[in-house]
Amino acid sequence: MSHISSDPRVLRQIEWLHDDGWAVDTLGLGERPQGAREHFSLKPEPSWISTRFGTAVIYGLLSHTKKFRLLTAARIPLELRRIVRNGNYDLVILNDRHFVPWAVDSKTFGRAETLAHIHLDLHEYFPEKLGRNTLWLRASAPYYEWARALIGHERFTSRSTVSSGIALQYARELGIEPPTVVRNIPEFSELAPSPTLPGTVRMIHHGITNKRRGLWEIVDAMRLLDDRFVMTFMMMHDDALLQELKEYAADLGDRVLFRQPVPTAKIAECINEYDLEIMFFPPTTRNLEWVLPNKLFEAIQGRLGVVIGESAMMVEIVSEFGNGAVAPEWTVESLAETLSNLSSTQIEAMKWASHSAASQLNASVESTKFRSLVELPSTES
Repeated sequence: MSHISSDPRVLRQIEWLHDDGWAVDTLGLGERPQGAREHFSLKPEPSWISTRFGTAVIYGLLSHTKKFRLLTAARIPLELRRIVRNGNYDLVILNDRHFVPWAVDSKTFGRAETLAHIHLDLHEYFPEKLGRNTLWLRASAPYYEWARALIGHERFTSRSTVSSGIALQYARELGIEPPTVVRNIPEFSELAPSPTLPGTVRMIHHGITNKRRGLWEIVDAMRLLDDRFVMTFMMMHDDALLQELKEYAADLGDRVLFRQPVPTAKIAECINEYDLEIMFFPPTTRNLEWVLPNKLFEAIQGRLGVVIGESAMMVEIVSEFGNGAVAPEWTVESLAETLSNLSSTQIEAMKWASHSAASQLNASVESTKFRSLVELPSTES
């Protein structure tokens, strides 16, 4: 349920499949992504569904299966539903939870024996239970929880996710084998660390503008650091929130800079001129507790040192490769002190450690795992 053309994880899957000789059709929002033979766009949701009357009818009167058929399956183009139901695909890959009930509904998806392989790739952790502190949640939570439980359905031949923390949590809650971990890692980039500059530490954070991702805390830490440190943000989405961040940092002048984002394939090359990538994600949700983001691996391909909080999945990488520093507490003061204590020699060593890690942490390693999951059984005798 995303714009595939701007989803790096799904684009990599399409590329890997295409390289292996698959003809790949896609279903999602927006235009046809690169590498797809044919793209089927989801129809808009009918406006009446979100009215009070629509909510009352859907969540008050219909079974969960019928809810799914009306809310989601009806948005899938009829032509594609017929192709799938007729068993014309050898492989179906579902990304995230939104289409999970489709795969287990024989009426809309077809019988299990008509498909050779159904793979489920989970980009994040979806909690078992939702709160019921609003009228909307009281109405919709049972449907969400029913659909989420189907992640464990035997219909799925294989599953994958982005980090070991999420994989183990799903295994505990759903009673399944842990999904295979396929990390969000970009292609290898032929780069070398940029030289450090005397008296200057060039830092960057790139990604989506989101208040839960420590952006405001980074600005606060800048207020505690000396003039050696210069921070750059390269942010996507939510122009209003980005403007709010700019206004929050305005008093720091040219010590906090903002630059336009670049296409995903260009990120490593773009950020190569910096020294450190700052990723400070207080674990306010389970997904932030187990976060193992694209930007960590893009920073490694860019040959930057990384400075992080105690995010367990990222700490594993930094501990193994020695390419970063970890703030011991989730406070602005701890982040600032960790940065302040870094010498230019340490920063340079961290950058070269990322250079060493780049040959091991790249998409070719992850593609092998993904390809082995979705490979069809051999028909040779």
